[in-house]
Amino acid sequence: MEKRIQSLIFRLRCESVLGWAVVIVVFVLGKVGVIENGSIAPNSHDEFVMNVICVMSTLLVLPLAMKLFLLNTTKSLRRMNHDEALDFYHAWSAVRLVLVVLCIGFNIVAYFMTQNLTGLLCAVIGICITVYCLPTKQKVVDYLEVVNNDLVNQ
Repeated sequence: MEKRIQSLIFRLRCESVLGWAVVIVVFVLGKVGVIENGSIAPNSHDEFVMNVICVMSTLLVLPLAMKLFLLNTTKSLRRMNHDEALDFYHAWSAVRLVLVVLCIGFNIVAYFMTQNLTGLLCAVIGICITVYCLPTKQKVVDYLEVVNNDLVNQ
């Protein structure tokens, strides 16, 4: 079981690094001009709409990703063994990471298109979420303890 936990943590960390790499690539694309810098006029209606979308996506998608992970990794544990629980944990960790990385990527693109700090600040909030979601052995062990308690209580 210990080997399986270590393997899961390694995969989750690799996926986190891949997510950060995607964010860095999007940022570099903006810096080199592939994403048109300032393509949306300052103080325009389009800039306002883009900033509202950035803020709303940050306020909705990031908590939604966290809540989906929490609900789906705690609600249906009673009918799972350890291997199934670890697979389930991995799948929902990947879903959470994809949602967060998509939100960060959109916010970075919005920053470069508007040249307004709103998108960048929203992206930084998303990056902080990814740091919070870094996989650790203790998080997985705590998760498995919940599975054990549910199995014993049946």
